[in-house]
Amino acid sequence: MKLIKRNKYCIILLLLLILIFCVYVLSYKPIKENMNVTEVRVLSYENDESNEHKKDLENKLIYYGYNNVFLGAGEKWEGFGTKIKAYKEYIKNINLHDEDILVIIDSRDVYVNRPSKELIGAFREFYKKHDGDLDKNLKLVFSSEMACCTTGVTDKEKDKMKSVALERDPNLKKEIDSYYLNTGLCIGYVKAFKKHYLNIDMDLEDDDQTKITNYWLNGHLDDIILDYNHELFSNAHIWGNEDNLHGCNYSKENNRFVLSNSNISPFFIQTPAKYWKCYDYLYNIE
Repeated sequence: MKLIKRNKYCIILLLLLILIFCVYVLSYKPIKENMNVTEVRVLSYENDESNEHKKDLENKLIYYGYNNVFLGAGEKWEGFGTKIKAYKEYIKNINLHDEDILVIIDSRDVYVNRPSKELIGAFREFYKKHDGDLDKNLKLVFSSEMACCTTGVTDKEKDKMKSVALERDPNLKKEIDSYYLNTGLCIGYVKAFKKHYLNIDMDLEDDDQTKITNYWLNGHLDDIILDYNHELFSNAHIWGNEDNLHGCNYSKENNRFVLSNSNISPFFIQTPAKYWKCYDYLYNIE
């Protein structure tokens, strides 16, 4: 009888241990190396799933370990506001923590140059160095470009962008001259997108670059940082260079592109205004 009783207790104890283990497994959440950043997610818009450039981008994102989401499959394109509307809906319902990092990039003219695992540290360093308030994390970072601007941007706003650039970075190299905002590459903490992106008023037919530039220069100057020196983002310069690579100032070193005559290696490179000569060079398309 004693043996039976002892076995009974052993079985109960074993079942109890199994129950405790199951509860632990189901409730376990891994300790994150950096509690302020849990994920980097890349967001893009493409309504044509068969587009070859979309495939180029997706393959590069996967290769470099980015968690990526493409919106807009099969949707009717009604203007640049179409993608902004999709981005807003996604951000409203995003399943990310406020301190996670979101990157928004164009889908048809962007080259991915460096891996996701290097971006968190580089972004935080950039943010800290360029007026970023790490206690609030409420600023958005956009790429800069040499060309200006869309038709909705006034001459006064053009001059203001240049003066802001030189004020924020007095050592800005004249040969770069990237004074102007380009919306095709953007990065920030999720809560910064919630604060600013959701408040940009835009109709479907509106130009996103015009609207975001207007938003920045009229009441939100301290809420947006431009990457003037191409540390995270870089834009090639097509104007006057459509049939050559003079505006595609990138050379390959250690399996990644750097700005020619420098050691700066941006994470994402855009070839705006259909600068396909540069795009093909970056993707090594014959």
